[in-house]
Amino acid sequence: MNETYENIIYENKNLIYKIASKYSGYYNLEDLFQVGVIGLIKAYNNYNPSFNVKLSTYAYDYIIGEILEYIRTERTIKVSSDTLKLFRSYQKTKEFLTNRDNHVPSLTEISNFMGINEKELSEIIERCNYCLSLDSFQKDEDFTLEKVVGVTYEDEIDKKLDIKTELEKLPENERKLIELRYFKDLTQSETAQYLGINQVQVSRYEKLILKKMNTKMMS
Repeated sequence: MNETYENIIYENKNLIYKIASKYSGYYNLEDLFQVGVIGLIKAYNNYNPSFNVKLSTYAYDYIIGEILEYIRTERTIKVSSDTLKLFRSYQKTKEFLTNRDNHVPSLTEISNFMGINEKELSEIIERCNYCLSLDSFQKDEDFTLEKVVGVTYEDEIDKKLDIKTELEKLPENERKLIELRYFKDLTQSETAQYLGINQVQVSRYEKLILKKMNTKMMS
């Protein structure tokens, strides 16, 4: 392999592993890493220092794009409609028991209430959570912000659309900050460097933006 490529891979291997590890539950981590390397090399070949952004930041989309394409091709985890119905029932049962008993029920309590084998229910939850989590990382679903503003998958498409709508309403600088922090996985310091401001400003702006989004969505 080209010595320059080897150096670039070595310098960015932690980034590739960080991205690949998100999908390692059902796919071999080293296979995902090798696919991520392809994305990194593509990014390097298209990179220009005049972009005024670090190669690692520029390469993020290439790496995750290659990994997602690999998963779309190799994906073997399927969720049938019956399995998804059971998963929805699990979610509703958990919410019901939580409200009724004033505490979060154990898996045993939920499985007994539903009349389903606990091991089977556990497998259903793991499979569905993985696939739904994977789907949320697709390019068309970039702006979900579920983990940021407290929206979970069971809140369904209407709230997802609300989040996308609110993000699209943000000024470009605010939207870019949220994108860097929550979709590029940059630290506040890295985001500050990218945007040309300091870390304290990033922290303050981030809180204000999320609070504004949450307030609008709750109104």
